[in-house]
Amino acid sequence: MKLLLICILTYGGMLLAQGSGELMESSDAAALDLLRKIHKNYESADNHEILFTVRVEYPGESPEVQEGKLLQSGERFVLDLGDRKVISDGETVWLYVKSRNEVQINDADFGDDGEYMSPNSIFSLYTSDDYIFALIQESSQKGRRVSEIEAKPTDPDSEYFKLRLTIQDKPLEVGQFLLFAKDGSRITMDMKEHKTNVSMVPGAFSFKESDYPDVLVEDLRF
Repeated sequence: MKLLLICILTYGGMLLAQGSGELMESSDAAALDLLRKIHKNYESADNHEILFTVRVEYPGESPEVQEGKLLQSGERFVLDLGDRKVISDGETVWLYVKSRNEVQINDADFGDDGEYMSPNSIFSLYTSDDYIFALIQESSQKGRRVSEIEAKPTDPDSEYFKLRLTIQDKPLEVGQFLLFAKDGSRITMDMKEHKTNVSMVPGAFSFKESDYPDVLVEDLRF
């Protein structure tokens, strides 16, 4: 789940924050400049609604494709994907499994070693010297400029060896995120629709047991 959240939330956060000197020297300046511009655009909105498709591929198996939706406002978010829904108000995380009508409640541990990652804490990946960014290709498609940026983990023990971001202009945003794992599997996220400053239903970032009759609750908070 954490790896999939990295994939999805990286679309919004773009792994951006104030980079350290070592990473700035190792990464491609053109790639960093493009990512900063996307980050600035993303941060200018109060909230986001993103519709996307996730395609998971394992060697020798048929691909699994799921439709997903992300609502995000600061560190509060709702991620609805397949059989699971993850809800956080910034202090608490609810993981709801639809097929079992069960919810697990945890404290919102968004640190580097935490179980979950928020759209804001994803920025810390950029400052941790975990990746080196490079602009590998620019092209024109249907009158729009398309750029590809690759991010390679600096940790040789990482479970994946490369991340690829496909960025389009007009509007300037990520159109696709592709993660290559060392076991041969791939996770591809394609953005279908991105709305900003949308109206949010009161209480959207909390789990109300009354909305889920007979839900089984497992509270793991300390």
